[in-house]
Amino acid sequence: MNQLLIKNGQVFWNGSFSEVDLIIDDGKIQEILFSKSDIKEDKFMQVIDASDGVILPSFIDSHVHFNDPGREEWEGFQTGSQAAAAGGISTVFDMPLNSSPSVINSSILARKKKHLENRSIIDFGLWAGITADNFDNTIELNAMKQQGIIGFKAFLSESGISDFPCIKKSQLKKGMEAVKQLNSILALHAEDNKSIIKKTSKLLGEKRTDRQAFLESRPLSAELEAIEYALGLAEETGATVHFVHVTSPKAIESLYHAKRRGVQVSVEVCPHYLLFEDKDFIEKGPILKCAPPLRDKSTIEKLWNCIKNGMVDTVGSDHSPCTYSMKTAGDNNIWKSWGGIQGVQYAFPFFINEGLRRGLSLQQILPLFTSNVAKKFLPKTKKGVIEVGYEADLTIAHFSKKNKVKKSNIFMKNKYTPYENQSLYFEITTTIVRGNIVYDKEHAISDFGYGREITTV
Repeated sequence: MNQLLIKNGQVFWNGSFSEVDLIIDDGKIQEILFSKSDIKEDKFMQVIDASDGVILPSFIDSHVHFNDPGREEWEGFQTGSQAAAAGGISTVFDMPLNSSPSVINSSILARKKKHLENRSIIDFGLWAGITADNFDNTIELNAMKQQGIIGFKAFLSESGISDFPCIKKSQLKKGMEAVKQLNSILALHAEDNKSIIKKTSKLLGEKRTDRQAFLESRPLSAELEAIEYALGLAEETGATVHFVHVTSPKAIESLYHAKRRGVQVSVEVCPHYLLFEDKDFIEKGPILKCAPPLRDKSTIEKLWNCIKNGMVDTVGSDHSPCTYSMKTAGDNNIWKSWGGIQGVQYAFPFFINEGLRRGLSLQQILPLFTSNVAKKFLPKTKKGVIEVGYEADLTIAHFSKKNKVKKSNIFMKNKYTPYENQSLYFEITTTIVRGNIVYDKEHAISDFGYGREITTV
């Protein structure tokens, strides 16, 4: 008996939408048949009627912080994977911080892998860290690579976590050379640390504690300077570098032209930088504090143009949660609040919603967090597209009249998000991981433990 039949939906297949049925067995797509085909439904363990819905390859979020182990009170894989599934995500890549300890050597990585067994309802991969303390420890870097990590994460500005010190500019070349030698990928948070320290010191000296002060401490120029420096090293070393949460349109253009020259670089943009602006941060406060900070409306429009013009490779949520008290601590002094956006459940649906409103097509939008991510980070797996022989990672969505985000519907551990009370016209109704329904809007969430670690070895 076959595992699952999905019928009567519009399936995103071969780059367009077709009215076809999907036959799934043993966790994979076995057949794609035109919907008028004669199919005996009693031969299936489960049948989903997706009438009036769209069937998409499930989303892959290459940038989350689930803080597990060590800081599960901030999130954890149990609630994080539930929230991700409710947002149409079947696979996440977890960053080496803010779990505690940070993943900066092979023994910590091995302990984290063991700890995460049976904690996730969706599939996941793990990043490891390159810091000022281990950038030249090729033995340990190689040992982490041999455990199948997605790649290495580094910061050019302070990470905010004591056991994850940022890599200095003078150390970055050697770090890139190590990544190149290991045939791996460097995910780089690129803001110039000296510039940020100088501006922050001046603002603190002036006793500035207002929200505008935080925006002034991390200007676009600090990001652009760091990216241009790192881009030069990427070209020199031949390393593969993925620039995360880029907010500078000028930097994106530079990286795009470098790619066309054959430099191995790619660009990630996060939905919150496209959906919220600096004025929202001034009004709402710490709930929208993040680094880099939100930018002005003109910059946001230019970022959308970069998306439209195909200059962006991936979109990731950069889900960076914390307890609510860590946010409200900065209500009267912005420096005291933790920086990060709780967005894994809502980032992609709202990005789709806004992209469609702006005239982009789903054909343009979907690859940014499906096939592009799979090709970049998981070339040996069969994820990211709907095709025979590929894993049945599927998201079913419906265009609804209006769906407002309510606190009662938040699956994240800490029940707050900047998306609360905002309305969506694109609703995730079902998420399927390897043929197993892990989220169903009508019947809640799957049991823990179905999700498995994806490795690159």
